[in-house]
Amino acid sequence: MIRRNVKNDIVARHTRSFAFGPFRLLPARQLLLKDEQAVRIGGRALDLLTALVERPGELVTKSELFARAWPDTTVDEGNLKVNMAVVRRALGEGPDTPQFIATVVGRGYRFVAPVQLLEPVELPALASAPPTPTHNLPLSTTRIFGRAEAIAAIRRDLDQSRLVSIVGPGGIGKTTVAIAVAERAIEAFTEGVWLVDLAPLKGAERAPHAMAAALGLQAHSADVLSVLCEFLRSRQTLLVLDNCEHIIEGIASCVDRILASAVGVRILVTSREPLRLAKERVRRLSGLDAPPEASSVDARGALDFPAVQLFVERATDCNGSFRLSDADAPIVAQLCRRLDGLALAVELAATRVDAFGVTGLLRQLDDRFRLLGGRRAGPERHRTLAATLDWSYSLLDEGQAALLRAVSVFAGAFDLEGATTLLAGKSLDVLDTLVSLSAKSLLAVEPAGAAVSCRLLETTRAYALERLQGTSEEQTVRRRHAEYVVALLDRAKLEWARRPAGEWGASYAPVVDDLRRALAWASIDPENRGLLIRLTVAGTLLWEHLSLTEDCRAHVSRALDELRYSGLVGTATEMQLQMSLAGSVMFTRGLVPEVLTALERTLHIADQLGDIDHRLRSLRTIGSYQAFLGEYETAIVTLEKFAALATEHDASALPDGETHLGISELFSGRLESARRRLERLHRRGSLGFEDSRLARFLHDRSVDVGIVLAYAQWLTGSPDTAAQTAEATVTQGLRTKHWLSLSNALAVGACPVLFMSRRYDECARYLVMLDEQVRQHGIVIWAPTARFYRGALACAQADPPERGIADLELAVEEFRAINHWARMSWVLAVLADALARSARVADAATIIEEAIDWGRAHGERWCMPEVLRIQASIFAAQGRLDQAESTLVDSIAVARDIGALSWRLRAASDLARLWISRSRFADARELLLPVFSDFTEGFATRDLVVAAGLIAEPSPAAAIDVKQRRYTRGGQR
Repeated sequence: MIRRNVKNDIVARHTRSFAFGPFRLLPARQLLLKDEQAVRIGGRALDLLTALVERPGELVTKSELFARAWPDTTVDEGNLKVNMAVVRRALGEGPDTPQFIATVVGRGYRFVAPVQLLEPVELPALASAPPTPTHNLPLSTTRIFGRAEAIAAIRRDLDQSRLVSIVGPGGIGKTTVAIAVAERAIEAFTEGVWLVDLAPLKGAERAPHAMAAALGLQAHSADVLSVLCEFLRSRQTLLVLDNCEHIIEGIASCVDRILASAVGVRILVTSREPLRLAKERVRRLSGLDAPPEASSVDARGALDFPAVQLFVERATDCNGSFRLSDADAPIVAQLCRRLDGLALAVELAATRVDAFGVTGLLRQLDDRFRLLGGRRAGPERHRTLAATLDWSYSLLDEGQAALLRAVSVFAGAFDLEGATTLLAGKSLDVLDTLVSLSAKSLLAVEPAGAAVSCRLLETTRAYALERLQGTSEEQTVRRRHAEYVVALLDRAKLEWARRPAGEWGASYAPVVDDLRRALAWASIDPENRGLLIRLTVAGTLLWEHLSLTEDCRAHVSRALDELRYSGLVGTATEMQLQMSLAGSVMFTRGLVPEVLTALERTLHIADQLGDIDHRLRSLRTIGSYQAFLGEYETAIVTLEKFAALATEHDASALPDGETHLGISELFSGRLESARRRLERLHRRGSLGFEDSRLARFLHDRSVDVGIVLAYAQWLTGSPDTAAQTAEATVTQGLRTKHWLSLSNALAVGACPVLFMSRRYDECARYLVMLDEQVRQHGIVIWAPTARFYRGALACAQADPPERGIADLELAVEEFRAINHWARMSWVLAVLADALARSARVADAATIIEEAIDWGRAHGERWCMPEVLRIQASIFAAQGRLDQAESTLVDSIAVARDIGALSWRLRAASDLARLWISRSRFADARELLLPVFSDFTEGFATRDLVVAAGLIAEPSPAAAIDVKQRRYTRGGQR
């Protein structure tokens, strides 16, 4: 019985729920319901609410609340204040609504509303994985006043129009309304609702990047807008483009193109002026209603107007004792009218009611407007808000104003450490100042784990930045910002070796925008040359980890140009920059001589400095470069040097060299050796996404192992296993979200293995993914590969194959243009085969001779059996059947010599078919059966199905029919 009671008590504690007012709290579900509808509230805030609700009427001290919400972490009191504000707003507390929580000054909080403990209920199991996000809308913590009709109307507009613009002056509340509309539209868009804040952008050229980032689309192509349009083409999505006015023409062009390309996309815009596009539906927001000037209102009457409601709520937030009296009501009404009902201006005014009282606020406002009379010559949409911001800014003390100006240089969110660095102050003092600025609605402070994340309201950021520009302090602040970014990225490098790659990337990816901003500033003045170089070196790891190859190339090239003026030639700084340049240029420009020059320079400096890591990285990349050039034996020598160095100094790097040794061995025809090497690596287990040094050698190690192993498996007669390995490698590439690794998995693994297996539909599916990677990330080195497989698939699946030949011919030219010579014999053979089947036999004969010459000159033996088999088919098309027969015999011999069982089967099938046409049935069966019998899998693949049919075919009756057939290279396709 005792055990049963204990069990019941545990169940009760984990399944109980509480009811108060219109709310129901289910702690076990981390869920707050209002009228059975979920309320959006953060996890920490929900913990605090639960702690209060469990003890209604009792004082819950600050220390108890800290222990409940942050049990294993020490945090400052600002975190508690921020989260309690979230709780109050989630509960809808206001001057005319019930109060749930009372503050006990200096001690803690008390839940003052009646609470009902509900009977335990059995809760269904929760899914272990979080749902896929369907939007990125911010958590709503404030009530919206006076906009219900506008929100409903705009929501209806979205059902009727694909482009809706919310237009009005700055501070009117456009963003608030847009987010409210977007929240109501989430269920109507299967691919989600995505908010894009365009305010931080200096020019419209970055707008597609911002949209791609909001959608989770990592696009680093030179033409991101095209990538974005392609991504959105078949999606049902709502884009909310916020703060468009400063780049209005560029945004209009982007929006026009997106709407033309993606019929399922709808766009909601906030701007101070319309986009002026066809079929744009414009909704102009006016100020919040305030009591008319001629009226005489008391408190009750004033609170019927949304401007007054907003004022009173914000004033109450800042001063819990504020109550609107009948005497103050006319003054507040006048304040709201003078502020034109601008939501931001009303809120700013309300935050100062504790300092001046409502009468003092009105007096201050009058004085300020007189002083700003000269601004009336400016654009109409700027006047009132500019005056309000000027007025609010003038009420700050010097410390608050200095901090506001300083943090305006951050690109987005920042933390206490960043703010303290820019102000060169003490963290506790800076925290107090941040909290005071937050109370004045000049910045948002949000809990972020054990720390606090801050973000300026964009209008305020622009205003503060304008105040900073041209002052004596600007250069100091910007230098501190740049130094802070360097320090942050230096710390990131230290953590890189210890933290899982995914976690590391998520933590530091947001720093990219601040890095760009710091580099832009440092590049202006030659006096900042040294800092520019330090920023670039610090940023290389982040760019490489995030596959931002074009960013890396551009900035590293600039930094290298500056080295000769900085006395850093031949130093570790140059070594790091040269290594980054080599990798980024190789993927964005191809195998140009600049790559090898940079690698050899890196190796030279590393040798001089005794830097083992850069010696390893440069040797491994040189080996890769040589393999791409088709210099397999040279690559093997280089990679053996890598292996010897790694064995002596850093055994952890050995697998990265062995993968490239394996691919060079494979292409030079040492198939069994390559397969044994790669299977040994695979059995050991390869470092993957959770490896902290994911991109040490530019790619994920598991992907490198998988792509070479899949090749070796197919060639040596394991077609099913090869396909499984290739597909698993792509899955690994997707899981890492390291796009260089994924592109390798597709270009070197999945597409060739599935094409050689004649699994054309599967190959086509992966080709689509490869095309996307090339376009999104500007990975030029794989562009000809994608074109080649596009043409090869068209030729393989069409009869005649003319429509694919143009792509094949252009791909060959592109391979040559970027010095991508690896597998050139096979590439040319595929083209020759297509030409022959398109009745261009003379052209085919010329191309196949070139393929054979190339293969023999460069030792490219892995595909020589297939090249010879295709040559035999061309001989047959020319009526030279004896030459076709002898060439097929040579093909089989080479395949046997290098262990290429799959090529051997294909050549034996062709020769068997030729012998059957000459009534040599027994010879054909005797030739083909032993080869077929060597296979242990893949019996449903086309090559084995064809071979089985030929083995079963020989008979005199069949021979009569066979003789009528024209001998072709490939038999059944």
